[in-house]
Amino acid sequence: MPDVTSRTPLPIDGRLAEIASVVAARRSAVITAAPGAGKTTRVPPALAGAGPVLVLQPRRVAARAMASRVAEEHGWTLGREVGWHVRFDRRFTRETRILFATEGILTARLQTDPLLSDFATIIIDEFHERSIHADLGLALAKQAWAARDDLRLVVMSATLDADRVAAYLGDAPVVRVEGRTFPVAVSYQPGMTVEDAVMSALPATGATLCFLPGAGEIARAQTSLAPRLAALGSPVAVLPLYGGLGADAQDAAIRPTPGRRVILATNLAETTVTVPDVTVVIDSGVHKVARYDAERGVDRLVTERISRDSAEQRSGRAGRVREGRAVRLWDARDRLREHREAEIHRIDLAGTLLDVVGWGGDPWTAGAFDWYEPPPPAATSAARELLMALEAIDRSGRLTPIGRQLRKLPVHPRLARLMLGDDMNLRSARAAAWLSEGGRAPDVDIAAIVDSPAFPRHLDQLARSLIRDRDSFRENESRSRFERAVFAAYPDRLARRREPTGDRFVLASGTGARLAKSSGALSHEFVVALEVRSLHSGGAEEPRITVASPVEPEWIVPTSREVVHTFDPAARTLRAA
Repeated sequence: MPDVTSRTPLPIDGRLAEIASVVAARRSAVITAAPGAGKTTRVPPALAGAGPVLVLQPRRVAARAMASRVAEEHGWTLGREVGWHVRFDRRFTRETRILFATEGILTARLQTDPLLSDFATIIIDEFHERSIHADLGLALAKQAWAARDDLRLVVMSATLDADRVAAYLGDAPVVRVEGRTFPVAVSYQPGMTVEDAVMSALPATGATLCFLPGAGEIARAQTSLAPRLAALGSPVAVLPLYGGLGADAQDAAIRPTPGRRVILATNLAETTVTVPDVTVVIDSGVHKVARYDAERGVDRLVTERISRDSAEQRSGRAGRVREGRAVRLWDARDRLREHREAEIHRIDLAGTLLDVVGWGGDPWTAGAFDWYEPPPPAATSAARELLMALEAIDRSGRLTPIGRQLRKLPVHPRLARLMLGDDMNLRSARAAAWLSEGGRAPDVDIAAIVDSPAFPRHLDQLARSLIRDRDSFRENESRSRFERAVFAAYPDRLARRREPTGDRFVLASGTGARLAKSSGALSHEFVVALEVRSLHSGGAEEPRITVASPVEPEWIVPTSREVVHTFDPAARTLRAA
């Protein structure tokens, strides 16, 4: 194993022997290290002497970037000694000693190899982000760790309740590593735009890192900044950095280059990847998170305020190489949530619990599955009801043949049921992309949205990626089959017209709602209410069905039958009905 300390020194280098010794003796460890300490690139090689290492990262860009960094530091061949495995992209062989992968890959591997027999060490990195995949991956990896006396399990994070994680792992040792940072001057500029902040704080050399919530905001800022920076005379590169970018574009943003540049990034640049030579951080103070959308019945990305620990992580990026500045575009008096909210408390759990069932666990009985943090009982109950309605599990909670097929698709089970019912047609893939990404096109039916020539290009690309593994696919064939697939995916959102004519419907929940007169589904007695919006909180006006799909009466099959016995006093008999 090459001596990593002969390369650029990092704060964690002096602790690597200790970490390797602790993991060898106890088979587990919790490592906390500040950003820049070097835990992600230095710890895995230090543990690889005992056998192959699987390192779980929350994002694809980090998995590829860290694999490249380790290969460069050790003189290894990327794809041989060290590699990556992310959705739609893999680069590794049987010789790979360190494999960087996204968290969902571990869940998929555990379905076919519950003991993770291909690896000697599992490292879950950046656990503080508390994605649902990380929570599930830790729980399943712990089961393999308990069953194998030669498997080692390590959890790493920049900010983490280390003692709590250590207790979950049977009082695992905790190793705390200090980072290396320089002072950062923090100022507040409420109401200032990111573009104006960049122009006023642009350093003479190096990089400016701007945090924006998503790809759309990044694209708009890039378009606005380009001519203003060009007018300065000296060239200033403007580079985007977010998860949906291609590998080359991501690499360009994190690769050190001479001259000045502005990096427009999402929150993946907080801790997941390191952008070198940053001395100025511009923080919008918002990010996008997945949250259950009751109006649509699936998770949706929403823009929210960041937490205080996220704000500290972001500003700290300006003090990695020398003294820096951080400009926060909100009022200093604003109160932020102290810590990030774990995904297990804010998203729909149908897909996660379907994975647990597929693995062989029991997520339905309290305490039967060893979660790091148990999900809310109401969320578990709702997920079970939905999975039964989708025919993914039977009444006893076991996986069905349909459930096994749904688990193969990288979308919410409801949307997977839609795609499966439409034979993986492009139309259904577009519908899945539109519904999952939070598109808005009110008062129409879903088929009109996805068939429109104006359908968003980025959503079309996402749709095609969902079905890229098929040898061939057909574009927008049977509309009737598509509409029936929509009903199969949303059986709980059935609505029936109240009167023979008119726009008033009653939902399966018993709530009344109105369907817009412009909707193509208005002529039908039954519709699927894909999106229902309350117009005025607490008001008397009924909610509005803004996105619908027609349902033919013959598609509706009773899910249960009930025999009611009544006593007829006149006939003195008991009647069943």
